Amino acid sequence: MRSGQGPAGQAPAAGPAGRDGLVDGIRGLALCGVVVVNTLSFPHVFSSPVGVVEPVDSLLALLVQAFCVVLFQAKSYPLLMFLVGYGWAMRTRRAGRNPPAAVFTARRRQMLRQWGLGFLHGLFIYCGDILSWLAVLGLLLLGTSRWRLRRLRLHCAAWALLWLVVGTTTFAAMLFVSAELPVSPHWLTRASTWPEVFELNRMGYASYFYQLPWQLPMMLAMGTFGMLAGRLRLLERARSGARLWSFGARWLLPAGLAVNLALAGWRVAIHPGGDVTPIDFATQFTGPLLAAGAVCALVRAWHAGGARWMGLFAPLGRMTMSFYVAHTLACTALFAGPAGALGPAFGSAGLFAFGLAYWFAAVLLARAWLAWAGRGPLESFVRGADGATLRASRRNTIT
Repeated sequence: MRSGQGPAGQAPAAGPAGRDGLVDGIRGLALCGVVVVNTLSFPHVFSSPVGVVEPVDSLLALLVQAFCVVLFQAKSYPLLMFLVGYGWAMRTRRAGRNPPAAVFTARRRQMLRQWGLGFLHGLFIYCGDILSWLAVLGLLLLGTSRWRLRRLRLHCAAWALLWLVVGTTTFAAMLFVSAELPVSPHWLTRASTWPEVFELNRMGYASYFYQLPWQLPMMLAMGTFGMLAGRLRLLERARSGARLWSFGARWLLPAGLAVNLALAGWRVAIHPGGDVTPIDFATQFTGPLLAAGAVCALVRAWHAGGARWMGLFAPLGRMTMSFYVAHTLACTALFAGPAGALGPAFGSAGLFAFGLAYWFAAVLLARAWLAWAGRGPLESFVRGADGATLRASRRNTIT
């Protein structure tokens, strides 16, 4: 099957030559988990990733939190990290007549632009920024396209082992030394002025640097694995990854679902509030398990002639950055204290519904926007002038 073709050799959603509809579709689908979880946590700085149960005595609110722990929390971020590596592998092997040095230079400039955008976004709009993290990963993976496969495998295994060791140690410390971290009384909805909102964001964004000991190994493990998979074309070739997809669909998917169900039940039964608990940290390990199984099932169905609906998400997958920032701007206008402070009024169920509705609207709007403008506004900014000289920059990238 040639790259860029969909199931049974049929072309997926319209897009520029050289883009893969399945990879774009997975990226667009991953954005759903990002916007839903971010919506739940947005009104509450320093809370659990799935926010605060509101009202606290509502069965519906508890079920919403449990549902998000099972299907959304910690699934999309590692998947996007994997796609950073996979997209870079696609880009380097499709560079065409462009000199490798020029492609590397263009990529570096684009990642630096994205990092700058993410840094400002994290400081002033949403402290849980993913743009800067993915840009850092993109910079760290620049040289891996020249590595031999054996070296990629060794590095992937080493980073995964370090991630497991550091993460397990942190989980044990949270579980046995302190069961929970105190919730900050400074919620975004209670901020009275914009300077106070910005200060809370700066504090929240700075706190993410304390996660580097386990966040960086996770990023490099997932990104290097994506680079390795991209070099082997595991998502694009129907035969290359058939056994891996079957294993993931048959074993990883049910195992990941079961362990995430157990964690969701644990959280709801033991501590349904907004504190950061060991359960939240445990999902950082179980989330990738479920995400990997789900992707394996989707890829297998895609190449078997099914999952044509994945093509609906491909346009969104080409402009996830623009819709991600638009989402945090909308949340700021609704939930920050000086704006609307509507988080408590929405409640957990309302916040969940808003996040899901935003994603559905983005799926529809992305197709119309691309038909009109060709690419998203922030994607155009990150691409910069390099896109005019390198045709390869139109290929799949992390944006």
